[in-house]
Amino acid sequence: MARKFYYDTGEKKVGPVSGADLLRLLREGEVDAKTWVRRDGASTWRQLGSVDLREEEEAERNPGLWRVLRSLLPLRTLLVVLLVFVVIIVLMVTVVSVAWPILLGLLVAWLFLKAFR
Repeated sequence: MARKFYYDTGEKKVGPVSGADLLRLLREGEVDAKTWVRRDGASTWRQLGSVDLREEEEAERNPGLWRVLRSLLPLRTLLVVLLVFVVIIVLMVTVVSVAWPILLGLLVAWLFLKAFR
């Protein structure tokens, strides 16, 4: 789960924002290493330069499959595709579980015919 942070602009406190948002703000120059931040649920404010954002940096460098798909497709489309995939898997498992004795019999018959040709 993404960590949330608050940061202090000097005029107001902003947040919650994700660690990825903090990295983006840092790159864009809206915040710097001396900006005061605190984690959501924490009471201690620290300078951004002393906050460990390695987890967010790693997630930004190597996004997961779900994050990539979410950036390419709307959530509704993803859910429909996932539902269709699950239905196909269930149907395949059902067919195989019902048809395996028939398939096994056909395989044995084929092997038997191959052996005695």
